[in-house]
Amino acid sequence: MPLEADDGKRSTLGVVVSLLDLGNGTCRVVVDDVHSDLPQRDTSWRVDRFYTDKRFDSRKLKAMSLQDSEYREIGEAVVARLLALNGGVK
Repeated sequence: MPLEADDGKRSTLGVVVSLLDLGNGTCRVVVDDVHSDLPQRDTSWRVDRFYTDKRFDSRKLKAMSLQDSEYREIGEAVVARLLALNGGVK
């Protein structure tokens, strides 16, 4: 995906994706719903609710060697949630 100039505009609804090392050879990718009061880049996001998570083998994730279907699953979860939060796209 080519990078474009950032105009600073943002939706006030979004998702945060975080990574938690569980310390037992697995890690968890967590997706939370967030919101802000201002539709701009420089804003504070507040968590509304947990959306989903998935555990992965830490070594495979660190080596970027997950299955294509696992990467696709993460991307689909993020895009599906963004569409749901924002009422789709126009």
